[in-house]
Amino acid sequence: MKTSADTVVVGGGVIGLALARELSSRGCDVVVVERGRAGEEASSAAAGLLSAQSDAESPSPFSDLARRSRDLYPAWSAALEEETGIDVGWRRTGVLRFGAPESLERFAWQVDAGLPLERVEAPEIARRSAGRAARELRHGVFFPEDAVVDNRLLVRALRSSLDRRAVAVLEDVPARRFLVEAGRCRGVETAIGPIRSDSVVDSAGAWANFDATLPFEIPVEPVRGQIVELTDEEPFPIVLGSEDVYLVPRSDGRILVGATVERAGFRKEVTAGGVQRLLAAALVLAPTLESARMTCAWAGLRPGTPDGLPIIGESAISGLFLAAGHFRNGILLAPLTAILVADMLTRETAEHPSLFSPERFVEAARGR
Repeated sequence: MKTSADTVVVGGGVIGLALARELSSRGCDVVVVERGRAGEEASSAAAGLLSAQSDAESPSPFSDLARRSRDLYPAWSAALEEETGIDVGWRRTGVLRFGAPESLERFAWQVDAGLPLERVEAPEIARRSAGRAARELRHGVFFPEDAVVDNRLLVRALRSSLDRRAVAVLEDVPARRFLVEAGRCRGVETAIGPIRSDSVVDSAGAWANFDATLPFEIPVEPVRGQIVELTDEEPFPIVLGSEDVYLVPRSDGRILVGATVERAGFRKEVTAGGVQRLLAAALVLAPTLESARMTCAWAGLRPGTPDGLPIIGESAISGLFLAAGHFRNGILLAPLTAILVADMLTRETAEHPSLFSPERFVEAARGR
């Protein structure tokens, strides 16, 4: 077992794996500690939707962050394929989102900001969706820059990259607590022994608040999301979305229908009610899916925070950094989060986005 490193990354989901790869690229000795199997929690349960614009109903630092990370994907995914031989399925499909005209006005700010989007109505909706969208849907907004990635292939590519770089990924090794000495984090105590390091990054997803000995809580909780997988013979060219559901096509004919948002603790279960709601909403968008085969369904636990924003930055304990709480946007934000946190760790010229700093929760607690 590896007993020391420059940095320990706690959590082997897409955020932790991406960060470990970025640190390795900068010459850092890094080890990843994962309580289960790398990438098999929320990272594998996601739909891989890179919806930086189609989810941005108002301008904000978060929407800026999301677009920047989305725009890293073409080069990032190409570099991963060149290194590992794994095509992660990145495609700029665009997202066609439906709603009443007044509800779609929430996206008008993007026009003023010079961002690409198109208002579409029938028959353009039928053309864009290759006839898959319901004829009753008369108003939509198309976001041509939004994209998809096969998140399971992405996880596999990141893990393969780390293997090629001889980065240690310790699976089935729960982290027990952070090693804090004289006010500084000096490593992690794991189920198989301590790992000493100059810095530690907590990217443990829904389990980020694992250390009860800290003088503060890490306000991350599990938020269950269920997804249904359909297989259809007809092509499904773009992502379709509404207030209730999104339909994400894979290149092999599968269509992912997602996703519920449920606060059910750590119960990672597929429920009849969840599946029923997703399928009902899917058929409203695309009635031709009625003949599609339901091939699979699963649930994952997203890491949610009180304000719905990720936690990125150094904590109140020197040397302990957080890259957690990405909620529904872990896949989308992985490449940029890796760069931001790696910049902080290597003390390069770094952004410190205060909106996402762990300090915001300390200040909120002081104000109560």
